[in-house]
Amino acid sequence: MTKEERYQASAEELLRLVGGKENIISAAHCATRLRLVLKDEARADVDGILKVDLVKGQFANGGQFQIIIGSGTVNEVYKRFIETGGIAEATKSEVKQAAAQKMNPLQRLVKTLSDVFVPLIPALVASGLMMGLNNVLTANGLFIPGQSLVEAYPALSDIAAMINTFASAAYAFLPILIGFSATKMFGGNPYLGAVIGMIMVSGDLLNAYAYGTAVTEGTIPVWNILGLTIEKVGYQGTVLPVLAASYILSFVEKKLHKYIPEILDNLLTPLLTVMITGFVTFTVVGGIMRTAGDMLTNSFVWMHDTLGIVGGMVLGFLYSPLTMTGMHHSLLPVDIQMVAAGGSFLLAIASCNNVAQGGATLCAMLRTKDKKLKSVAATSGVSAMLGITEPAMFGVNLKLKYPFYGAMIGAALGGGYVTLTNVLNTAPGTAGIVGFVCVPASSMLNFLIGTVISIAAGFIFTYIMSNMKKFNKELEKKETAEETADMPADIFPETEKGVVCSPLTGKAIPMSEVPDDTFAAEVLGKGMAVIPSEGKVVAPCHGEVSTLFDTKHAIGITTKDGVELLIHVGVNTVELNGKYYEAHVAQGDQVKPGQALLTFDIQKIQEAGYPVATPVIIANTDDYKNVEGLKNGEVHCMEPLIKLEEA
Repeated sequence: MTKEERYQASAEELLRLVGGKENIISAAHCATRLRLVLKDEARADVDGILKVDLVKGQFANGGQFQIIIGSGTVNEVYKRFIETGGIAEATKSEVKQAAAQKMNPLQRLVKTLSDVFVPLIPALVASGLMMGLNNVLTANGLFIPGQSLVEAYPALSDIAAMINTFASAAYAFLPILIGFSATKMFGGNPYLGAVIGMIMVSGDLLNAYAYGTAVTEGTIPVWNILGLTIEKVGYQGTVLPVLAASYILSFVEKKLHKYIPEILDNLLTPLLTVMITGFVTFTVVGGIMRTAGDMLTNSFVWMHDTLGIVGGMVLGFLYSPLTMTGMHHSLLPVDIQMVAAGGSFLLAIASCNNVAQGGATLCAMLRTKDKKLKSVAATSGVSAMLGITEPAMFGVNLKLKYPFYGAMIGAALGGGYVTLTNVLNTAPGTAGIVGFVCVPASSMLNFLIGTVISIAAGFIFTYIMSNMKKFNKELEKKETAEETADMPADIFPETEKGVVCSPLTGKAIPMSEVPDDTFAAEVLGKGMAVIPSEGKVVAPCHGEVSTLFDTKHAIGITTKDGVELLIHVGVNTVELNGKYYEAHVAQGDQVKPGQALLTFDIQKIQEAGYPVATPVIIANTDDYKNVEGLKNGEVHCMEPLIKLEEA
């Protein structure tokens, strides 16, 4: 059986033994283990799991069902595990969160809004760009003094009219889209949610945009039902009322399914669900939520109009942290509502943020020494300019940190300018350079100036901070590399074959003393451990970095003699998600003895409650007749630590 066949067979067997896809809430992996959150751990066949090829152990801890597989191999098994089961890939932090089942109200609100609106973004962006194209065709003086393209070339008028019809549909019937998406997210029948959305924008109702005029003229149509006077007013351009209606519909539907006999369920449940939800929406909830939406919108408008350039700079500065946490999705309903009211300033602010991230990323591309990061930065920087910031933000800027700070400053300066010049978008669109098509012709130039300011400022401030040791950790790595290069060539002499040197300075201890059953039992392989006195891991030999996790708590090296070495800094430190760790190499790099691999903050890791005992494991122990430790007690990096005897 080939390696690939073993990986696939083990993945399929593990999926069956843990209870199948339906028993899995979340799945991720760390340097050595599959980390699963199961609905019912009792359904997992532990005895069977322990007999699976490639599995070296199993235990449950903190709500996580962990299956020990080993460095390198776990990546391959995990990949096939989620592919076979059709399971969504999760990060370790997401698995931990699912296990703890802890989400505060704000997190739940943000996730709810994200789950509702993210699926709608393609439709909204497509419509917004079509509106922008219509703006280009009908804007007076944009290309021809005193005339629009449609006026100068009448043959374009019907094309513009058709594009406008296509563009306005999604916004005219937005409650239908929201009703479908929100009801699906709340666990109800999404088609009933769409029906409620249709009812709320029905042509039999007074259009919401005409409500103000009807109030002035005293011509608001009403229903008179059992002594109640109910206004027949639609909910065009609103967001919160249909969100509330969707939640009510889902709640009512679930209750009716529970109490109505099965024989009548398909007949009565949809009927009663729509009638009850519709009645409650038009009598109570709709009006309250319409008012709440207006208040939320007015608060943002007040900040924009009253604080002026200061408010714009504050919004620009904070937009990156909002994006990082996902809270920027909560602004989408506000943006839609402000667009419906005549214009929103949020697209310009968001665009300044996105292009500032792009400018900072391109500067980081020039400043970083990491070849892999350079490649990622080149493509993600351009992507951020066009409105897709996640690759740049999470793949480059947050890793290096100083580009993220530079982007925040760039976004603040650009945000201040577009606020000062009152740039408003008349349709939601892509928050990037191309967003200019969604603003009136009179504001297009100021929009572009604002984005240029953001790009330039993001680039410049990133460059400044890249030269400051306080922000740029690579400066420390450079000094370390220069110090190593200046040392005599024989300061780290090649050790004799079959001897592995210590990658750390500290106290060497037997693996049995590591405070973790998996390591202590040498399930992952034999070796030694070091309790570090210095927060630095160096390469103990010539070799290639075969494994380096994003969490930076573990690194694997394959030596030129074929030794597979795993250095795992601390116990359960994967849960720190890279906090207090810094990597100085990338996966695939060739390293030489004494070269800095990782640095870490011993004190902060211990204060966070994690032991720093660092196992140095021979992952391919089975390839050797004997693996034994050479030293206990004080040890310096590059001193012999482990002896290998060929089989």
